Amino acid sequence: MASDTTPHPQGASTTGGTMGAGPGTHAGQSDREQLEAQIAKLREDVSGITDSLKQMATHRAEGARGQAYALRDDVKAQGERYLRQAQDAASDLEEQMSDRIRDEPIKSVLIAAAVGYLYARLFR
Repeated sequence: MASDTTPHPQGASTTGGTMGAGPGTHAGQSDREQLEAQIAKLREDVSGITDSLKQMATHRAEGARGQAYALRDDVKAQGERYLRQAQDAASDLEEQMSDRIRDEPIKSVLIAAAVGYLYARLFR
């Protein structure tokens, strides 16, 4: 099945006689036209494949973008819930401290003075 690339005497075809019976120029043009047609078909196929790959990449990128936005929204909502919980806990603690201070004012003043004294000693 090896092709013969050496010139043939008396105008014989280089295709081994499979494409045409005429002189080498007519068979050579036919082969060339067929080759050009095949190349054109390959170009069309490659173009189609390229378009398909672009569409797939675009579709996947849109899907990933949608997932990222959904994840962002979920994280944002969860962060807002945690913030509200922390604010509620701080508000409850503040209310409890206020109630304690009203119930035992002298004890509260002594505790505040002790904390202030320790703070001053540590950071002097």
